[in-house]
Amino acid sequence: MRNTLVTRHPSLVTPLAAFCMLHAAFGIAAEPPAAAQEGVQLWEGGPFWADRNVGAEEPWEPGYYFWWGDTVGYKRENDAWVASDGSGSDSSFRHGGNAPYAKNAAMLLKDGWITTNNVLAPAHDSARAHWGRDWRMPMKQELMDLAYNKCDWEAAVSNGVKGAVVRGRGDYAHASIFLPLDGWGDQNKLDRWEQFGHLWASDPRTDGIPGSWRLKYSSKWGTVDYHWDRYVGTTVRPVRGDPGPFPGHGIAAGQEGKEKPIKPTGPACPPEELAALLEAPAEPKGVRLWEGGPVWADRNIGAKSPAEPGWYFWWGDTVGHVHIHPPRAGESSPRSRMMAWVAVDGSSSNVLFDVVPMATYGRDPATLRSGGWIGEDGVLTPEHDAARANWGDNWRMPTRQELDALCYDKCDWTWTDADGVKGFVVRGRDDYASAAIFIPVSGYGAGNARAEPAMGFLWSSSAHLDGPPTDCSWRLAFAQRFVGTDYCWDRWVAVPVRPVRE
Repeated sequence: MRNTLVTRHPSLVTPLAAFCMLHAAFGIAAEPPAAAQEGVQLWEGGPFWADRNVGAEEPWEPGYYFWWGDTVGYKRENDAWVASDGSGSDSSFRHGGNAPYAKNAAMLLKDGWITTNNVLAPAHDSARAHWGRDWRMPMKQELMDLAYNKCDWEAAVSNGVKGAVVRGRGDYAHASIFLPLDGWGDQNKLDRWEQFGHLWASDPRTDGIPGSWRLKYSSKWGTVDYHWDRYVGTTVRPVRGDPGPFPGHGIAAGQEGKEKPIKPTGPACPPEELAALLEAPAEPKGVRLWEGGPVWADRNIGAKSPAEPGWYFWWGDTVGHVHIHPPRAGESSPRSRMMAWVAVDGSSSNVLFDVVPMATYGRDPATLRSGGWIGEDGVLTPEHDAARANWGDNWRMPTRQELDALCYDKCDWTWTDADGVKGFVVRGRDDYASAAIFIPVSGYGAGNARAEPAMGFLWSSSAHLDGPPTDCSWRLAFAQRFVGTDYCWDRWVAVPVRPVRE
């Protein structure tokens, strides 16, 4: 029994849809269209993907459009949005028009919208609500594998509808699904029909900012990001199968909460010693902080002195960027200035650190290796190492293990904010107690902004290799009261690099 139907264009509806709505209203169990019950597995160990969206009778139909957490769904009829259950017409997808719109992850959990695994609770999963308990909305990682790691995309037209055929690889090259370019609902409009498509993930943002993850795609590519307001009407492609271990949304499985608090490990750095550390010789100098360890540069790439953050890089980038507030044409007031990231080689004057343009974002280790980004050891290859590219063959980016040793095992960290210079003096121990470097606060680049300016960050050269998530890399982060490396970060984020050499 089918309980949903939308014809080829979302402005059309058939009498069968009303019939199905009546069945749903009387509590008959939800189930997918008969032809969609098996699903298509596109890679080994992956979920089974439905061949159509929730609310679609055929694979080329858009189906219903949902705000994130909605289980009713809306179709397009006579240039208006109409609820699939007949509960209302003349609906619109509008700012603040739904319950989870402005909630951060903690509020979503408290109010029952998401589980402790940071995915929509079953009661708010539109795939499960319409197709039954065997089906669910895809997770962010599953959409990433669909977009970046496991499948090939090609433009196609199905029954006159433009879209993309997404095909498995290797032993799964015979398996494919069709994704129609179904646009999205914004206010009372259907926007970008047959230009772009979108699919909701079940994951919200977990960085304190309202928003949820989605797949955006054209006829030839897909990308996954969290810059999508929950009020936007977006389609849902169900999956079935065990989701496997939950990735922790940026924190490697088993590593949650391991950033370590910092306690004072010695007297404050004397002013004269701090001044010596912050001196700016013309050429960078190196400092060995423990026996057998690497020699650490006294400054970040692009910094004229140890107190400066230097240039910012996405992971695998070798160009580097600086943050400026250029005045608008004909204006000089600070209020008229807008923030911008500028490439230091002059190749771009308005860089946005985002998921779409960053080449390493969303790629699993196998894809990074085949693309020449990392070697068999999981470390960036020389041509993608920012330290080697900017300082020469003697220098390289530190590995995760070297940042671990710096952070936890081999050195003492002392915070300073003397004369407005904020950061840590990092000192060796025992025979190396006279050796020290200074690491300044830096913030990080996201969009056109420099976020978290009271914190410091450094990239490692190491991709995350073991288990989900597989689309991130290791970094060091610190603030006045903690320092840690046990965090796997999105590669599109821009942070400084501190070189090392043997």
